[in-house]
Amino acid sequence: MAPAGSRSAFVRGAGFCNTAGAMTEMSLPESQLFRMLVSLFGKDSIVWNMSVRAVCGGEYPEANGQTRDEIAGWAEAASCLFTLVDGQDNPKLVIEFAPDFASYIELKEMERHQRLPAVLEARGIQYVSMSRAELEEMMDPSSSLDLISFLKDRFGIDSSDGDGEEPCGD
Repeated sequence: MAPAGSRSAFVRGAGFCNTAGAMTEMSLPESQLFRMLVSLFGKDSIVWNMSVRAVCGGEYPEANGQTRDEIAGWAEAASCLFTLVDGQDNPKLVIEFAPDFASYIELKEMERHQRLPAVLEARGIQYVSMSRAELEEMMDPSSSLDLISFLKDRFGIDSSDGDGEEPCGD
């Protein structure tokens, strides 16, 4: 039996459920990204549609000039697309698609996209967003972009360094 607060509360049987228990489905791009993340990190390490509340452990830090109450106002109803958790179910990284405002601008989504990274950073959780075009490029067999090189680029890890670790300074 999983401990209270574990990711098992977010996955029921063969289908995925949000925290309200309503069945939701992944879109094709979400499914493609999910498969890539699972192949890299393992199925027990990727949680889909985890609530911001669960990612933050139920406590919201003051971040980006927002009070805890202001953060709770939008975060209580928000979820993160994919959350990478460690072996103790502690969130370490959130990966989402960047909003596409090419056709129209959705104010709530824009505000969430601006606020969420600061809240996660204040909790010590990394945040990465990718465009659907970047995912499409990763899916293209003729492309040199893959998930590992994408993440290395986002975290500033230079592949020419060999193992990717920063050299020690004197």
